[in-house]
Amino acid sequence: METSDKKPPIINVRGTKVGLGPFLPEHEEYYLTYSQDTETAVLGSGTLDVRAPISNPDNFKPSKPDRVVFTIFELENLTMIGESILHYIDHRHGLATFGISIGNKDYWGKGYGSEATQLVLDYGFRFLNLYNIELMTASFNQRAQKAYLKAGFKVSGKRSGSILLGGQRYDDIYMECLASEFEPPVPGWFTL
Repeated sequence: METSDKKPPIINVRGTKVGLGPFLPEHEEYYLTYSQDTETAVLGSGTLDVRAPISNPDNFKPSKPDRVVFTIFELENLTMIGESILHYIDHRHGLATFGISIGNKDYWGKGYGSEATQLVLDYGFRFLNLYNIELMTASFNQRAQKAYLKAGFKVSGKRSGSILLGGQRYDDIYMECLASEFEPPVPGWFTL
């Protein structure tokens, strides 16, 4: 989704390659398009869910207390390349679950996902006062695991044979990142 012919997108958090902004209703069509790509869907959730347009756009509004949803933009051309979420946020104990999808395959394997992951983690630790952010990914998604390790996650466990795909079983890999072990991605992107 090129945004240069429209007003510039809202960017709340800037890294060196990507920026994060709110997920807005106008982003729904792009999300629906890339979430229906077989490779993108299987790498993201372990299956292909045929989806209708989102019937309740409030599901993506970051104002809900248990989730924050970001649109990911590459900064050079302000192109929307994906989305990321912190959900199941437990403010009392400082816990959340992380998810990300880089829907534009032109940006795969080039560090955009790792940087976006670091920026979302930093936001969660710095502004939401989270302590432990977890994620789950399929054992066959080696590229994602490499990006998560680069961003600061560590493997914390697995669930054996939890994904059935094409008649073969794969594991879910659990990873976590702790605030006490996290190195901010862009020192000083936010200072008082």
